[in-house]
Amino acid sequence: MDQQEKAKVVAFAKERFRGLGDYDFLPSMDLDAMIDAFVSMDAEYMREAGVDQGGVYDDEAAFDRLFAGMKERFNQYQMYLMRMTEDYMDIFEEYLDSIDAIEWV
Repeated sequence: MDQQEKAKVVAFAKERFRGLGDYDFLPSMDLDAMIDAFVSMDAEYMREAGVDQGGVYDDEAAFDRLFAGMKERFNQYQMYLMRMTEDYMDIFEEYLDSIDAIEWV
């Protein structure tokens, strides 16, 4: 994922997370940092899994990796991170669907 694509995903995710209303208690700077971390870690997972070269995106492996990474980086919000990781994955899937980039296997 290049920087331009990452910026699109981050903007999409910020809009969706704020639209949920479930994370309004988070300081805006923290929510922005968390979304950026999700997108960066997910891009790293996809690169390592070879998704761009036809590799499979394993939802469970991606979730585990994102959740673990978020616990390391944002431990102060640990009680919200499982739900937030699920929401991120749903939002990212929604983004991919919006650009017609999902191939269901």
